[in-house]
Amino acid sequence: MRLKALPLGLLLLFCSSALAQDKTTPESVPRTRVTFYAMGDVPYEPEEDTLLPKQIAKLPPDAEFVVHVGDIKGGKAACDEAVYQKVSGMLSHSKAPVFIIPGDNEWNDCMNPDQAWQFWDQYFMRFDRRWRHTLPVFRQLKREENFSFVKGGVLFVGINIVGGLVHDPAEWKQRHADDLDWVRRNLRRFGNEVSSLVLFGHAKPIAAHNDFFVPFSQDAIKFQKPILYLHGDGHKWIYDRPFAAKNILRIQVDQGGIAPPLKISVTDAKTNPFLLDRRNDKPAK
Repeated sequence: MRLKALPLGLLLLFCSSALAQDKTTPESVPRTRVTFYAMGDVPYEPEEDTLLPKQIAKLPPDAEFVVHVGDIKGGKAACDEAVYQKVSGMLSHSKAPVFIIPGDNEWNDCMNPDQAWQFWDQYFMRFDRRWRHTLPVFRQLKREENFSFVKGGVLFVGINIVGGLVHDPAEWKQRHADDLDWVRRNLRRFGNEVSSLVLFGHAKPIAAHNDFFVPFSQDAIKFQKPILYLHGDGHKWIYDRPFAAKNILRIQVDQGGIAPPLKISVTDAKTNPFLLDRRNDKPAK
């Protein structure tokens, strides 16, 4: 029996439908919005004084900015001015602008926290201004170390939240309240315009930080969009979702002495836009 030929128009329609099913459309492939690099807890040992400058020099050219999430020295090392000056000089050689978060080793765990903070303020406050860049950086008026900016439709917020000793309970509580206020202000201002939030801090979330993280988690549920909390403090890689708000991904970066700066690419993917490259032949998760 001879088959009847299909009309040309109908044949083209069938072919187009088949191609549409088999071929991934460009719109379905996540597109990178921002690429940046993060490090923390470095330099600690004397050999890391040589390692960190090498890591800075080898940062790939796709770095739009760099974040150091705190602890610029080991906990037992003295909080001498020379340490702050040394690390400031190392980070200043980055081609991309660098933002830095306070860590407990260089502040509240020091013998004289007030003097240590003066050193941090002198060498690291508004650190990104050492570069000529176009990032629209905002600072919290009452706490200038807290910053924010929007890049590629992504909201980036840095806060002063540290581990270690609670050297002043009143200061600790007030700082967490200021941090929460800063995050909320930025969510109110930019929340409807952005596709995701990246929050930088130093401390791993423990009970001593519940007065920040519990209400922040509630705010995250309302925000609904993906959030990355990126921190140091614990030295070993962690990738999990420990908060009540499951749209918050928590990453604890590797200590800088054992791994190069982490590469993070933020895409426009709806559920998990954060692509990670540890750049040390270890899996990202």
